[in-house]
Amino acid sequence: MTDAYFQRIIAAFTESPAMKPTDSKLTIRSIEAIPVVVPLLHPIKWARGEIKDIDNVIIIVTLSDGTQGIADAPPRPTIYGETQQSITTIVRDHLAPKLKGLDAFDIAGLWAVCDQYAGNPAAKSAIDMALFDAQAKHLGISCAQLLGGTPKILPVNRRLMLGSNKEMLAEAERMIKRYGFRAWKVKCGIDKKRDIELLRALRKLVGDDHEITIDCNQGYSVQDLLETAPYFEEANVALIEEPIPARDGAGKRFCTERTTVPISGDDSCMTPDDVLHELKLGGIRSVVIKCARTGYTRSRQILALAQSYYTPVHNGTQADMQIGCVAAAHFASTYRTPHAHEFSSFIDAKDHVANENPVIKDGLLHLPPGPGIGLTLDPRQMKKYRLDA
Repeated sequence: MTDAYFQRIIAAFTESPAMKPTDSKLTIRSIEAIPVVVPLLHPIKWARGEIKDIDNVIIIVTLSDGTQGIADAPPRPTIYGETQQSITTIVRDHLAPKLKGLDAFDIAGLWAVCDQYAGNPAAKSAIDMALFDAQAKHLGISCAQLLGGTPKILPVNRRLMLGSNKEMLAEAERMIKRYGFRAWKVKCGIDKKRDIELLRALRKLVGDDHEITIDCNQGYSVQDLLETAPYFEEANVALIEEPIPARDGAGKRFCTERTTVPISGDDSCMTPDDVLHELKLGGIRSVVIKCARTGYTRSRQILALAQSYYTPVHNGTQADMQIGCVAAAHFASTYRTPHAHEFSSFIDAKDHVANENPVIKDGLLHLPPGPGIGLTLDPRQMKKYRLDA
């Protein structure tokens, strides 16, 4: 082989945007937190709460070369203790000033600053993801590629929110016709008799080849779960998400040993430490990763922990807009799972603040092309829905 051959090989790598050396002076110029309220088509209800509008905070990280990365921080006061106001305040008054001037590729440095403040998982995670988005856009690659994967067409489920059984089944039929969903996440946990009847009817409606998971949002007791588990097995339920109080690790292990339907950890798995604790206890056999609360950085840590315990994972969301769903889908493109992801909540919104939109067809999510997460903000839509304009 000639020197010219090796020179061509070297050139092929060094000319790739991902392989070009980055500007060592590339830093964080600014971080913005913009509260928005986008109306929903209908309220979203679960066992422990309800939201009537999407009152999130858009995070914008601008680098010293003008590149901008975006993310979506969803406040969930009943889950994480964050409100729209608290997210806006912690970012504007505390995190943004301390992170200004940080090397744009110093993720460890970012978290060293963030960890000086207790709590605030959605605020910190949104900054983390917005910075990754800015990095990827600067390099001219997707976030999935930056994270070690490649953008994929992903199977997604449709969340059936609490309502009457008739309403929920009608919603399933409508979603099959419009989007071709073949996977379902059913909100349960208030009335076990009603839950059993609903799951039987849903299985009859969709047939045996659709995945059905249920989310009890900690609404059951151990006794409730033991009584209902045989019926869930009969309905071929794939996962039971957080059926009993999240911190009842012993109770989950007791139930896990007595049912064939895997218990999935969500509210009990908010941090890498939580996940390690739950895996050691042996009460869960699946983990839900939510980038909205762990960003890309700590989601990768959770993924590694779960894989080391041979435990499957899938991605969930917090009723995110299209920004949050797409950002999480880029992370989900870096690993394999037997389960559908929860990336369909953006279709519940009446409107959006980004220029591009993902597409769901035949139950599959198609990501918008382009660097980063493939989305940019629409200035007119932001002006329309921001609260501090």
